[in-house]
Amino acid sequence: MNYWIALLTLSLIGCTAFDTKAQQAEGSILLSGALDLAKTDAPGVIRRYQIGFEGNYFYRHNLSFSGGYEFNHSAANQVALGARFYPLEPLFIRGRGLLGSQSDFAAGAGYTYNISYRVRLEGMVDYYFATNVVGLRTGIGILIN
Repeated sequence: MNYWIALLTLSLIGCTAFDTKAQQAEGSILLSGALDLAKTDAPGVIRRYQIGFEGNYFYRHNLSFSGGYEFNHSAANQVALGARFYPLEPLFIRGRGLLGSQSDFAAGAGYTYNISYRVRLEGMVDYYFATNVVGLRTGIGILIN
């Protein structure tokens, strides 16, 4: 587990050397919803779901801070607080704290496919540290300037 934390930290530090310009401007807001397609602890197909809604505020063109809510079947719902860093558009790295009766921390990476300037499809992989679970997630986002 410490290997993954070190790798994520080094990736964040190393990628800040690139001066990339993402399509979103400072002060933009990205509203999105996502659904877990698969999780390593799922007992079977469609026996458990996790759906999340979040808003990302872009502090810089490549750094956003987020807040949202996760709906879980057969587990406690959670408030999510986190951040995204876009080292190279369309790739991003994210970390989220999940707060509730079963708190957790998730770190992951994702890819954004821009359907248009404002509408995006997103695919993400997250590792949940407290539960030792990997999740594959897809979602759609709408950029508001």
